Amino acid sequence: MIKNSIFMLLSAAFALSVHAQENELSLQLNGFVDSYHALQVDYPHKIMSSRTRLRLEMRANYGEASLFSSVNLAYNSLIKEQSGAFLREAYFDYAGKYLELKLGRQIITWGVADGLRITDLISPMDYTEFMANDYDDIRVPVNAINLKYPGESFSAEVVFVPVPEFFVIPSGEDNPWSTPLPPNTSMDLSGTPEKRIKNSEVGGRLRFFLENFDFSLTALRTFNKSPVTIATYNPETENVVIKGIYEPMNVFGGDISIPAGELVIRVEMATYFGEPIALRNSSDYMLKKTFNGLIGFDWYAGNNWTFMAQYMHKFIIEHTESLGMEENTSMLTARISKEILNNTLKLSVYGMFDVDNVGFYIRAAGDYLLSDQITLSLGSDWLGGRRGTFKTYKKNSQIWAKGKFFF
Repeated sequence: MIKNSIFMLLSAAFALSVHAQENELSLQLNGFVDSYHALQVDYPHKIMSSRTRLRLEMRANYGEASLFSSVNLAYNSLIKEQSGAFLREAYFDYAGKYLELKLGRQIITWGVADGLRITDLISPMDYTEFMANDYDDIRVPVNAINLKYPGESFSAEVVFVPVPEFFVIPSGEDNPWSTPLPPNTSMDLSGTPEKRIKNSEVGGRLRFFLENFDFSLTALRTFNKSPVTIATYNPETENVVIKGIYEPMNVFGGDISIPAGELVIRVEMATYFGEPIALRNSSDYMLKKTFNGLIGFDWYAGNNWTFMAQYMHKFIIEHTESLGMEENTSMLTARISKEILNNTLKLSVYGMFDVDNVGFYIRAAGDYLLSDQITLSLGSDWLGGRRGTFKTYKKNSQIWAKGKFFF
């Protein structure tokens, strides 16, 4: 089905290019080829990833309207289901003076956080290879109707998603990023909501652009996109089944961005009503109201130095001891980058620190611009900690190399 859709898109693009010669219709075709390979640092030094991808992006413009499609042609030597042709985005876009419309498969981003999710809850994440992909590549597109009033001092946006998408959790014996399970234990994440109109997502956002700062207000009816897991025991088979739970929840929040010279201060917060949280014994879950907040800054210090830091905090309102999550949890992130050699070499370090579990993820990378079209990258990912997800993937610390060619 995907291959047929891609063929139809390519055929339509060719037809549009012919039609463009007779009318005021223009066609753009661009994309890139990239290849990524990673090796485990610890014994037995396994290949952690080996994949090559061709991304084709096509846009047909006619006045204020356009058609956009994005296709991935990929080969993954470790995870076979990741090889093939995949439609990423495909939407109709209209940009008028008083109305903007985007209809189709698209990526929707809200909020001002960098790599953390407070109000940015519509497009989920694909963690098939955990964080071994660039952040933009792990976003999952959704089929949506996006209406926007693009005012000068403020904008209003309404989003409707008939069938929500959910996090893709790593699985399969051939995937080194699969969640390790104890013996006689299986995982069932098939319990996503039925594809009915009552389970659709709908949200709105108001953005205000003032002289000294910008801010927005958001409201969203959505689901917990990452499953909450509970364990059930079958005495007949003596097996444990870990089931994923998805519940509807309402989100109200907003964000603010304040530029101050070389510094940009970012604040984002939201209250989740009805967020599912597993019990400490993992046998069931409760729906709770939680407050989620973030404060961060970006400092463009001159001489091609950039510093970023963020602090995110979660507070469970009316917390009980039976919950498997602490009343207060927090996460820190930081990024430092420097461009040298006439801006052809970018050195960067990005880190995440799970305060409560004393867990960490650190990515160090060097990106060399060989030409305007070719970028070569080397880097490493280090994971560890006392508890939590980062500790689980400690043995997956890796070194990697990547090449990318734009056209």
